Amino acid sequence: MRRRLLLPFLLFTLLLPAGADSYSLSAFISGVSNGPDSFGYNLFPLGTTFGFEKFFPIIDGLKDAEFQIEMNMAFNETVISELYDWKTGRPKWSMTKEEEAEYEFLQGTYFYPRAYIDVYLDQGFWTNPLYPDGTLFNIKLGFNSYYSAALERLGLSRYGDNGDPVFTDWEGNLRYPYTESIPAFPWLQGSRNVLSNFIYLDLYLNLDRDTPTDAEPEHGFYMEFLLQYGPWWLANNIVNGTQSDYLRMVLYAEEKLELFSIQQENGWNWVNMYFGHSNTLQYISGAIVPQHMIPEDRLRGYISDRIWLHFTGPQFMAGDCFTFIELNLYNTIRFGGVVNEPGNVTHAVELQSSFTAVVQVRLFGFIRLEYQVGYDFIRGIWAEKPRWWQNAALSFYVSV
Repeated sequence: MRRRLLLPFLLFTLLLPAGADSYSLSAFISGVSNGPDSFGYNLFPLGTTFGFEKFFPIIDGLKDAEFQIEMNMAFNETVISELYDWKTGRPKWSMTKEEEAEYEFLQGTYFYPRAYIDVYLDQGFWTNPLYPDGTLFNIKLGFNSYYSAALERLGLSRYGDNGDPVFTDWEGNLRYPYTESIPAFPWLQGSRNVLSNFIYLDLYLNLDRDTPTDAEPEHGFYMEFLLQYGPWWLANNIVNGTQSDYLRMVLYAEEKLELFSIQQENGWNWVNMYFGHSNTLQYISGAIVPQHMIPEDRLRGYISDRIWLHFTGPQFMAGDCFTFIELNLYNTIRFGGVVNEPGNVTHAVELQSSFTAVVQVRLFGFIRLEYQVGYDFIRGIWAEKPRWWQNAALSFYVSV
């Protein structure tokens, strides 16, 4: 009982500084997203990220701390992975063909509405020598609450859709196995409503300079350590059974080196290039990892290495009109047990390696034309050959 009382106490503690001298908060909208094709044919924005922030002093002699409340909602469709047995969580890649026949696998596409609220307090210390207006070291303490639902496809209500429901029969009765406990997919059992909360501590070091727009070359060093804790007693077992009980740790470091930069007479960029390198180490422990925190291939840990070369062309017509080309080399080692597998009996190590090239044209801050091409050298634990892939996109961004 005492542990459950920590949740409202934490929220109260985080909210106190924001109202210490004024109740006014600055509002912002950082993005919008569309829904599935079967709802509005992807023409109307249905999701958004918006929030409120306030800067205020906490400690004399230090820069103002930041208090922020961010809210997000999104609507789309997603699929149930048929690669994991729903009872044991055992993956197909660990089975022989004969063993596969002894296990049961789920499949289907469903409507996936979701929303979250994130509240944090961020205090910076000292001064970044490469950016005098920024801080050298920051401590961020926050709370995140995530809600989602698994519903039948919206297309079932559209004339001419001959697909079957995923979770129920046509009379509305739950189909097997959604009447059972589903250890590998806990978010699909019972009412299929999920509430998952976690608290987090984020420490980061800033030794990089400010770039007012993405057209400037980046330079410097950045390092971050993130600790997320979502135990069952943090109100994670009050909706549809226990939906979260895990600890996630992430260590990230990146270095960027400006190679050259030539400016136009008005101060705009003519051409520039920088070299970048980053490493990420992540590990997730715990009995139940929620859907939105599931790592790729469900292996608990990974170490990744990225090397990239970034070239930016001239700014033209306006400061937010320019083109860039980026070449990336990725190498990732995934390791450990399989999350949401009772007994944690399956372990593996896999290597993934790929090359990508990106060309993007940005126009007036709200239009982006992008083309990507890549080659996957090593594709991990799956018995698949190397492959080329490509895609192109036209995106529209709105900021308020």
